[in-house]
Amino acid sequence: MELRELFSSLFNALNAKNAQEKCKQVQIIWKNFHNLSLEHNQIILPLEIPTFAHFCSIVPPYKVPQGKYLKTDLNVAHLLHSIAHIEFSAIDLALDCAYRFRELPHCFYRDWVEVANEEVKHFLALNSLLEVLGFHYGDFGVHTLLFDSMKNCNILLNRIALIHRGMEAVGLDVNPFLCIKVQNSNHSIKNELLNVLEMILQDEISHVLKGSIWFNFFCEQEKILPKNRTLKYFEILKHHHFSFPKANEQLNANARLKAGFSLEELKMLEDEIFLSKNPK
Repeated sequence: MELRELFSSLFNALNAKNAQEKCKQVQIIWKNFHNLSLEHNQIILPLEIPTFAHFCSIVPPYKVPQGKYLKTDLNVAHLLHSIAHIEFSAIDLALDCAYRFRELPHCFYRDWVEVANEEVKHFLALNSLLEVLGFHYGDFGVHTLLFDSMKNCNILLNRIALIHRGMEAVGLDVNPFLCIKVQNSNHSIKNELLNVLEMILQDEISHVLKGSIWFNFFCEQEKILPKNRTLKYFEILKHHHFSFPKANEQLNANARLKAGFSLEELKMLEDEIFLSKNPK
């Protein structure tokens, strides 16, 4: 597979018809990134449907099996599948960020292609564990929350804030909760899954940090002063109706600090979680 131009290659990867093909294309794009030309005047085409719609049943979020109790292979498969779906969706979040926004520094595109490549690594590791249990990605229902949010957020600063510092940062909070859940189980793949979750956490810190770096970069371009950026961040989250999932009882403050969040942002996020759990 010979690649010459970045944006057309990204579009092809975004529109791959199966998971294996998407993962392969992303790996090739990353391997050849420095040899690809960037034709910024190429037309930006809409992404109509996510790849997973070709082989997964789309269901409301509350109907997605979560693997609440990890007692059987099916329970663990449900958990693995739900995490694998988030990682697979995250491939498109990074690809689309690199595809949709043009005339930016070259390192912007490198960052998000690198993120996509690491999301492929996460997905493949989780799918491999699924296959050990006799299941595959696509065997259970999935939601479109991440895809829908991405599709409806085409202002660059908003995209970075909502997706890469909002939704993806939630993964930093949920990871310890998942690790405790897996650690308390007696399943045969417990240790393998814990290793994968640790790998995902460390990579995701770097992904969210990229989001923080670019959020500040674009704030600088828009002449938003550092003292006003926290309020701008929350203004964007509220505009897009961002809310924490029920699993977020507390923030992973250490991980978020490493990922570029300020103490002021952490305090406001903690207040947001408190208010969502304790409505008036």
